[in-house]
Amino acid sequence: MILYIANFISVLLPFIFVFLHCLLIFGAPFGEYVLGGYNKVLPLKKRIISGIFSLLFLFTGLSYLQRIKFFEIGISNEIINISLVLYTIFLGYAIIANGLLTKSKKEKYLMTPISILGFICSIVVLYYT
Repeated sequence: MILYIANFISVLLPFIFVFLHCLLIFGAPFGEYVLGGYNKVLPLKKRIISGIFSLLFLFTGLSYLQRIKFFEIGISNEIINISLVLYTIFLGYAIIANGLLTKSKKEKYLMTPISILGFICSIVVLYYT
């Protein structure tokens, strides 16, 4: 049961992040929750970064779907494994950055627990699948 929940969360979170970053690209006022929380609406340079993050999160979500054998995206399992390990490391960094380094309370109190949850679920998925 825990594996199913971890699989679901591990697949869902990257797609939620894709949606969030797409909103930010188009000027939604959620910038206080990402990238240090310095801007309510992201400036152009940070929108470009959000676009890159969107693509990376999309690949991550699709990678989890292949990892749990929901469907095949046509990339070797070795590359999928490496990308998911890197994503898990990124979530570990996000825990530190969001929890300790950011000055934004919104980013700290929302994104830190989400990063912790994603990190734990990602480790479960990587270990048990």
